[in-house]
Amino acid sequence: MKNLFIQRFLVSTLIIIFGIIRIILDTSVSFNFGYIFVFLGGILLLYSTISYITSRKNKSLEKELSKEYDERDALIDGKVARFSLHIVICEILILMFLTNFVAIPTNTALFVFLVSLIISEIGSRKYYNLVL
Repeated sequence: MKNLFIQRFLVSTLIIIFGIIRIILDTSVSFNFGYIFVFLGGILLLYSTISYITSRKNKSLEKELSKEYDERDALIDGKVARFSLHIVICEILILMFLTNFVAIPTNTALFVFLVSLIISEIGSRKYYNLVL
């Protein structure tokens, strides 16, 4: 969590610095977007600070929960991975069959493939959480 806080802090500081530089260097009369960058960087800095403080309070709870990683979670991950592999094999065979008759653009085929994998992973994870 500390590493995430440092990353968020650096990004928000960079956004604020970029906004300040834009405010200083912009000589146009129209609206200056540097103020928006400073505002968004400030919000991100405030959010990262608050989340870091609240996560420090819950550190003991997180340690207890991480110790409770049991075999059930590993079993669910394995079953989900196996189900996803079967889906991948079936989709590859279907796409190989379809490309003999229809020209399918690569981007479309990969997008359909990716969306179906995301849906099958979410569905199978929920199913195995209920069953096991």
